[in-house]
Amino acid sequence: MAPTRKVLFVEDETALQYSYERFFKGKYAMAHAPTGAEAIRQLETFEPDVLVLDMRLPDTDGIALLQRIREKRPTLPVVVTTAYVSMEPLMNVLDLGHSRYLVKPYELSELAAAIDAAG
Repeated sequence: MAPTRKVLFVEDETALQYSYERFFKGKYAMAHAPTGAEAIRQLETFEPDVLVLDMRLPDTDGIALLQRIREKRPTLPVVVTTAYVSMEPLMNVLDLGHSRYLVKPYELSELAAAIDAAG
């Protein structure tokens, strides 16, 4: 069975990108963006059903990027990932419409459940 869900992973850590590729191969149609600028480009060309967004990127922070994404795709389900537990209250106060918040390290099965439940 061909993957039906298109997932854009915005993640700059190469090891995680590789893990996502291996774990989700065949389950999702995937695209990867290591920077915020690439994520914006991928939104236009790949048109994901779900976005997995790391909060710390080399060219922008995840909050600023999520604000830009909300302008273009206000209803796109977003699973936020970060290594910083302290960002969760900020995400809730800003009300940026994320579907789920995962703190690294997390199990890839937990991420899959969040992706499957989103939207």
